[in-house]
Amino acid sequence: MESRVDPIALPQQLHIGVVVKDMDRTIQRLSSAFGIGPWDIKERRYPEEQVVVGKGPFSYRVAFAALGSIELELIEVLEGSTIHADFLNTRGEGIHHIGFRVPDMQKTVTALEQQGIGALQSAFREGARYSYMDPTELGGIMFEFVERKAS
Repeated sequence: MESRVDPIALPQQLHIGVVVKDMDRTIQRLSSAFGIGPWDIKERRYPEEQVVVGKGPFSYRVAFAALGSIELELIEVLEGSTIHADFLNTRGEGIHHIGFRVPDMQKTVTALEQQGIGALQSAFREGARYSYMDPTELGGIMFEFVERKAS
């Protein structure tokens, strides 16, 4: 399928998102087997009014660790119906998405929508917002775009 609009340029800063059932166990195994760490662990809560595309409210824990120039993100769903929970229920644990930090998420999402690639889940919180793009037309690859404001 040939695109009638210019492709977006993917930035070099990226992460690989992995959905897990038990974050603490996974961190322990990755740390002991491969020496991965230190880990930056955070809890994210999104009330319904902060969910732009998808269903809210939901919450999950995320943990980040460097793998050279790539960041590894672990995601453990705590509550709610998210694309992470759907993935875990249908496929089990595993690589969920490739993520990129972008300076203007709305511009990125709009450019992809012009190519027929819509968002599956989008939300915002103070200083950040994200959007997961539908992988149907992308060979099954889920892309996440994250915009963080300087603090």
